[in-house]
Amino acid sequence: MSDLEEYISASDNSSFFSCDDSSDDASDLNNCLSREFDKSLEQSNQLVSFDKFNELFNTLKTWQSEINLNLVSIRDEIKSSLTDIKTEIKTLRNEYDILKQSVSNINTEISCLQHSSQFQSDEHVTLKQRVDDLARATNERTSSLAVSLQSRIDSLEQQARQTNVEICNVPERKSENLVGIVEAIGTAIRFPISKGDLVSVHRVPHAHQASDKPKNIIVKFSTRIQRDNILASYRNIKSLRSDQLGIQGTPSTIYLNEHLTLQKKQLFRKTRETAKELHYKYVWIRNSTILIRENDDSPALAIRGDNDLSRLRSRNKK
Repeated sequence: MSDLEEYISASDNSSFFSCDDSSDDASDLNNCLSREFDKSLEQSNQLVSFDKFNELFNTLKTWQSEINLNLVSIRDEIKSSLTDIKTEIKTLRNEYDILKQSVSNINTEISCLQHSSQFQSDEHVTLKQRVDDLARATNERTSSLAVSLQSRIDSLEQQARQTNVEICNVPERKSENLVGIVEAIGTAIRFPISKGDLVSVHRVPHAHQASDKPKNIIVKFSTRIQRDNILASYRNIKSLRSDQLGIQGTPSTIYLNEHLTLQKKQLFRKTRETAKELHYKYVWIRNSTILIRENDDSPALAIRGDNDLSRLRSRNKK
């Protein structure tokens, strides 16, 4: 039983009026009634206060029960959430460990790949250097071999021409008699030439087709000795003109030379240009060898290639 219920029970068992009925004094009775009324009013007020308190107390107990239920539910939810979070954290830790191991493995593989790439790069550089060296050596060897072969071919070609004489600047005529012209040259240089001394006589085109000069005449003699004697006789007379051969028209100077290969002709032209540049006095050919001399007292120098001309220029610069 609550305090309020006990209070009500106690009030029911007591007398509502405590004034004495035997009192004769009206004034005393009236005062007693007034006191009793006040007391009853106070008890009534207390009873109302206890009812409100009881209602409030019951409400609070209901709230407390609901709050406790809610707290239990929240606690269960928090515990469940914490369990889930712990599970997730554990899963994340496991995944992190796996990822960390994977990253470590990837780093190891990357490191291996870097070493392999560096090794391949070094090998590539080494191989490239070897290939470059080999290519350079091959090019040098090929160039040297090409020069050597060209020199040998030129030497063989020159050897095949060792009995030839090249006659330059003879005016061309239709139906000309080249054998007769050669015989007339022999008469002019005082070294008789007969048809039996000749192997072949023919004109050859110029290296440059645009040239307006007469085509040169190539005469092949039966022996080299005969060829050399004819050239020696030509050098002795100093000059030979077309009118001395019975060729009509404006006289032109005629030249007799050894029949040189195209390479030797180009070298001979370069040698004459160099001699003019360095003020050398003589340039000539003897036995297919190009010779140069600075003056009457200086020795003759053989020019066999561009290197000899380069050395000649270097020597004159000092």
